[in-house]
Parts: sequence; structure tokens; C-alpha cells
Amino acid sequence: TWLVSGSDHILVERIAVHLECFDRHQGSDPGANLTSARKAQFLSKELPAGFLYAGNSRQDFAVWQKSGAGYTFRAPAEARYLVSDAGQPVKLEEIVPPANGIKPLLKAMRLHQWAKNLLIFITPVLLLAQLEVTDVVNLLAAFVCFGFMASGTYLLNDLFDIQDDRKHSTKRLRQIAAGQLSVPTAITAFLVLTLGSLAGGFAISTGFGVMLLIYAFVTVAYSFRLKRLPIVDVFILAGLFTIRVWAGGIVVGAYTSVWFTMFIGLVFLSLALTKRYVEIQKSGSASISGRGYRMGDAPFVLAFGAATGTAAVLALAIYGLLAPNRLIDNAALILVIAAILAAWFMRIWLIAVRGELHDDPVVFAIKDKVSLASLGLIALCFLIESSRPIWTSWF
Repeated sequence: TWLVSGSDHILVERIAVHLECFDRHQGSDPGANLTSARKAQFLSKELPAGFLYAGNSRQDFAVWQKSGAGYTFRAPAEARYLVSDAGQPVKLEEIVPPANGIKPLLKAMRLHQWAKNLLIFITPVLLLAQLEVTDVVNLLAAFVCFGFMASGTYLLNDLFDIQDDRKHSTKRLRQIAAGQLSVPTAITAFLVLTLGSLAGGFAISTGFGVMLLIYAFVTVAYSFRLKRLPIVDVFILAGLFTIRVWAGGIVVGAYTSVWFTMFIGLVFLSLALTKRYVEIQKSGSASISGRGYRMGDAPFVLAFGAATGTAAVLALAIYGLLAPNRLIDNAALILVIAAILAAWFMRIWLIAVRGELHDDPVVFAIKDKVSLASLGLIALCFLIESSRPIWTSWF
């Protein structure tokens, strides 16, 4: 097996030494660019008995025509119609099929994660009777803007996580790590999505646009460094969810109280710790690649994750009973919601301890019937309370 490349020979040599799997290696030397026809001529001279060539670009067409057979790695579609120097069709086998189709891009955008952006509707729903048509339109546009921004930052995160994802039991199947989506396409999609999101966000309102900027900045910082810092990473994740709630209030000009913000933050801090706990359980090694956690941290993460879930329920109860200027002034309703939330947290952590939870608890909740039923009951409680001024006026 030879490594023959048009790249500089010094670089080729470093790669060959690092991989330790090639019988010979050769790259371009000053004055001798080893690409296309020159590479074909070199291989024909050094391997007169014939050879199979693995390539990926139009520059490799001349080499395949000389070899008559080989392998492709995301090569242009025209490669399948090549004819060898002997006049026979070139026989090529795909190692990795051509990428960059719309399907792998949509998967990499993780559209199902847009469900998290429903958080922007929480504060507006509590003020349903006061909303106007323009508020509803702006909220829907804000949901799309946050979706684009979230998808863009997911692509950025996957670009930086390629090596770590390839070592993970399930993340190795992500489109960029698996080679189904090329890096240039992912970068282009990231720029289009994030810039489009910011343009739409500032068109809705300056305040909402600023919230999108803060979300983008924190997410980029998380992708670069913060996700590798234990404890800090879960607070960042909880903060990103809280930003969504604030943004929804800004769109309709509503104030989100400190108590309600604390409740939301604790809910998602617990879920972030759940995510890390599951990753530690499934890592199968002393540490998690790309994260700052070790296998021995599991009891610590479990304890604090369950504690923050309990604290979230307590914060909601205090908010409903004691907090001034609360959006919901119905103590009985708050206690019902707190009870449903407490039971849901207990179930999530029970499933996590049993090792039956998906890597992402939010994704699990979207697909789990019990979680959806619990969410539906909570939403119904909010809807009944927020619409009470409307239906009481009718009667």
C-alpha cells in the first residue's frame, strides 16, 4: 500500500510516519508536482505490473484511466464514465459515495432539535390574552430564526468535534464525522444559517437580535473551549436554554421574572447533568473524549443532577406561592404543575440510572409518550390559566 499525493513530500512523509501503514510514500518535490498525468506516469513507471488507485477528485481521472480500476472517495459523478487507456470502462468501487446531498445536510442541521426553541413561547403563552396578531407573527419568525441559529451552531460544533465524535459509540454516525457531509459544505451552510438568522432577528427587533448574538457568541465559545471544562459546560448549556425564554419575552415586550428564570435554569441544568451522566455511563473508558469528565465522576453528576431537578420543582412552588409580580397568580395550579414536573424528573433519572436513556434527554422527552403526556398536561394548565381572562369575559 503506497501513499502518493500531490501535496508536499514533507507533509506526506509526516502523515505516513504517523499512520505507520504504508509500504512507501511519495509527494511533490520542488519542480515536480505529482498530480494528475504526472502522478499516473510515476505510478506506471514504478508499478509496471499494474495497480489499483484510490482517489477523490478530477485530478485523479488521469490516474484511473492509467490503472483501469480502483476506488473512489466522494469522487465527481463523471468518474463512473471514465474509459481506460486500453479503451475499456474504468472499474471503480465507491469507498464513500458522493456527499453533499440535501438529506445529510438536513440531518446534520438536527431539525428535531428545533423543539427546544419552543421555549421562546413560554412567556408569551402566559400573556396570551394580551397578545396581538403582530406579536404572534413575530414569535413564529423568531422561532425560525432561533432554529437557523441552532442548526448553524450544531454544524460548527460538529466541525470542531470530528475527531472526538469518531471515538464515540453513537456520535461517530453524525454526518460530518461519518464522511456523509463534506467540511466545505458544512462551513457554507453554517455561514448561511447564522447570518440569515441574525438578519431576521434584527428585523424583528434590536433586542431579539442582540439575544441571538449572545446565543451565537456563547455557543461558539462552548464549541471552542467551554465544553471541555467540567461543571462550566452544564451551566453553559442551561444558560443557552434560558436565553431562549428571555428572547421570547423580548419579542412581545414582556419581562421574565428572576424567579421564573431561576426555575427554567434549574430545569435545564438538571437535564444537562443528565446528558453528561449518560455519556459517562456509555463512555466505556476512564474519561470521555473531548469532555472534562471521568468515569469516577458518575456518582457526583448523579447527585447534583437529581438535586437540581428537585430544586427546580421547589423554585416553581416558591414562584407560584410567594414571588411578587408573577405571571401566574394561581397557587393551586402551580402546585399541580410542580407535582407533574417532580414525577417526570424522578422518572428521567430512574431511566438514566438504569442505562436506558438516550444520549440527549431532550430528544428522549420528545419521543417518550409519558414525557409528552406530562408536557401536554403542563401546557394545558398554562393555557387554561392564561386564557382565563378571555373565557371569563364570555360568561
